[in-house]
Amino acid sequence: MPDDLKIQSLLDEREIASVVNGWGSARDQSDWERLRACYHEDGEMHIMWTADSADTFVERLRARPPALPGEQQKHQVGPPDIRLAGDRAVSEAHISLFSRLLIDGIAFDFTAWIRFFDLFAKRAGAWRIAKRTAIYEKDRMDPVNPSEVPSGYFEGMDLSGYPEACKFMCYRHSKHGLHPSPGLATAGSAAEAALRAEGERWLTGE
Repeated sequence: MPDDLKIQSLLDEREIASVVNGWGSARDQSDWERLRACYHEDGEMHIMWTADSADTFVERLRARPPALPGEQQKHQVGPPDIRLAGDRAVSEAHISLFSRLLIDGIAFDFTAWIRFFDLFAKRAGAWRIAKRTAIYEKDRMDPVNPSEVPSGYFEGMDLSGYPEACKFMCYRHSKHGLHPSPGLATAGSAAEAALRAEGERWLTGE
């Protein structure tokens, strides 16, 4: 590869990585304008509780009630693995999601291992997300103070209707009336295989 193409590839990868990392910062800081700017105008977001346009995703976040005292959330974003093909790219980044939330008046720490599988496009000289899909690997739910958990609390939790990879996330979202999106992608699933096939088609321009 000629040096000028190598340099351009490095610049493209750096810009894509900046968008991937910037998404996490904007999401955690409730910077809705910056978060929306990570996507193209027709960008899509596919996660546990929504499979819709980026506009709808951001507006639903904006409309949420403020966090209760003591609640907090952080997306720890790993370096993305990026594949370039002209003005298109596929990026995959590991995400660790740490949340402290009150469920039934009890403080719990939630941890989730997720991968963001992104279809990127360069339009008008700018790389942005065309479609982001979360692939869920595993999660857990731990009481901050176990002595506050009533006897039989965990035994009474019905997790049978949720994917094993994100059952605790689904449970906590159900407390707010949210339910898993159809076609939710989990590690090793048919949905993940279809997603990777879509990524290959994206890189070839289909």
